[in-house]
Amino acid sequence: MEEKRPSSFRVLSLVLDRLHRRFFWLLLAVHGLAAIAPDPGRRARGLVFGSVSILGEPFSISLPVVLLFLLLGNSGFGVSAGGMKKLFGNPRPLVFGLLVNIVLPLLFLAGLRAALGRWHNREEAESLVMGLGLVAAMPIAGASAAWCQNAGGDMALSLGLVLGSTALSPFAGSLSLHVVAAMVGGDYAEDLHEMAGRSMGVFLSLCVVLPSVLGILFRRLAGEGVFEHLRPALRPANELILLGLLYMNASISLPYAFRHFDPDFLAMLLVGSGTLCLLRFQCGEWLGRLLRTSPSERTALVFALGMNNNGGGLTLATIAIPDHPLAILPIVFYTLLQQLTAAWYYSYRIPRRDQAEAGDSGRRATRSGR
Repeated sequence: MEEKRPSSFRVLSLVLDRLHRRFFWLLLAVHGLAAIAPDPGRRARGLVFGSVSILGEPFSISLPVVLLFLLLGNSGFGVSAGGMKKLFGNPRPLVFGLLVNIVLPLLFLAGLRAALGRWHNREEAESLVMGLGLVAAMPIAGASAAWCQNAGGDMALSLGLVLGSTALSPFAGSLSLHVVAAMVGGDYAEDLHEMAGRSMGVFLSLCVVLPSVLGILFRRLAGEGVFEHLRPALRPANELILLGLLYMNASISLPYAFRHFDPDFLAMLLVGSGTLCLLRFQCGEWLGRLLRTSPSERTALVFALGMNNNGGGLTLATIAIPDHPLAILPIVFYTLLQQLTAAWYYSYRIPRRDQAEAGDSGRRATRSGR
C-alpha cells in the first residue's frame, strides 16, 4: 500500500511538469509582475555577494550573475561530448551556421538603422538598434538544443552550434558591439565601445564560457549514471532560473516603458524585434536548403540561428547600461517573441515541412517503383 502512495518527489515532478506545459504563460505573468510590482525584482537584482578584479576590470558578483552562471552550467551539464564526434564527418552546416549567426543580425541592424534615419526621435531609434545589438552579441541559447531535441532535430549539430558560438562569444560579441557602435552616436556609441572592451570579454568568459565548460566537464567526470539521475531536474531548474532572471531584469525597463508610454516606439519595437526574430528562424531553414542538409539538420539550424542567450544579454545590459532603460526594452520584447516563434515552429512549421517532404519522398518512391 505504501508504494501506491505518491512520493514527495513524484508530486514535485508533477507540479514542475505542469509548470513546463504553461511556461509561455508564466513568461507573460513574470513580465506583467515586473511591470506592476518591480520593487522586489530591483532589490533582488541589487544583491551583491562580492567583487573581484580581473585584468584590471572590476567585476561584481551579483545575484543575476550567479543565476546566469547556474543557468549555463546547467545547460553545459546537458551536453553529451560523445555526440560531438559526428560533426567532423560533415562540418559545413556547423561552420556556415556559426558564420550566419554572427553576420546576419549585423546586416539586418545596418539596414534597420538606415531605414530609421528619418525617425522623429533619434533616442528611440538608437535605443532599438543598441538593444538588438546586444541580442546579436550573445551566443546561441542552450535552450535551442532542448527545442531541437523535442522536434527530432540533429543533436550533434545543435550542440556543436551552441558550444561553438559560446567559445567564440568573447571575440565575436566584442566585434559585434564595435560594429553596432558605429551605427549609433553619442552616449550609445561610447557605452557600446566600453562594453566591447575587456569588460565584455570578462563577462562572457566568466558568465557564459566558464559555466558551460564546467557543466560539460562535470558530466564527463560524474558519469552518465549521475546525469540520468539528475536529468529530470535539469529542465525545471533552467526554467525557474530563467523566470527569475527575466523578472529581475524586466523590473528595470518595463515600469519605465509604462511611465513613458509611447505607441510609436512600441510599434517600432515590435516590428523591428519581430522582423529580426522571424528572419533568424527562417534563415536556418534557408541555409539548410542551400547546403542540402537533412531535415533533422535543418531543424537544428532553425532553432540555433533563431535563439540567442537573452538571459546573458539582459544581465549585461542591466549591469552596463542601467541609464538606458529604453535600450533594455528591445531585449525584453525579443525574449518573448523568441519563445513565441520557437513554439510556432515546433508546433506547426516543422511538422508541416516534414509531412510535406515525407509525402514528396513517397511519391518519388512510387514513381521509381513503376
